[in-house]
Amino acid sequence: MKRFLPLLMLSLMLAACNPSQTAMDDLQKLTERVEQKSDKWSEADWDDAMQYYVEICQTIDRYDYTDEQQRQINELKGRCKTKFRKHVIKQANDELQEAGEELQDAFIELGGAIESLFGK
Repeated sequence: MKRFLPLLMLSLMLAACNPSQTAMDDLQKLTERVEQKSDKWSEADWDDAMQYYVEICQTIDRYDYTDEQQRQINELKGRCKTKFRKHVIKQANDELQEAGEELQDAFIELGGAIESLFGK
C-alpha cells in the first residue's frame, strides 16, 4: 500500500499537468459557457469565444487522443459550432431585417419625391 500511494500521487500530478487533457477540459468549459450564458453576450463576447475556440482547437490538433477522447472532442466541437452558427444566422437575419427596413424607408421617400415631382 505504501508503494501504491506515491504512484497514485504521481499519476494524479501528471494528469493535472497533461496539456492534452487541459485542452479537452478547456473545450468542455467553453462549450458549457456558450450553451448556458451566451444569450446575454455582446458581439465582443462572441468574437472572444470564437477566437478562444480556434485556439483550443489548434492546441487539440497537436496531440493524439484515444478514440473515445476524439469522440468526446468531436461532440464538444459540434455543440460549440452549432451555437456559433445559430448566432451568425441570427446576426445575419437581424442585419437583413435592418437593411429591409432601410430599403422600405428609401422607397417611401422615393415615392414622396415622385409624387411631388408630378404634382399629385
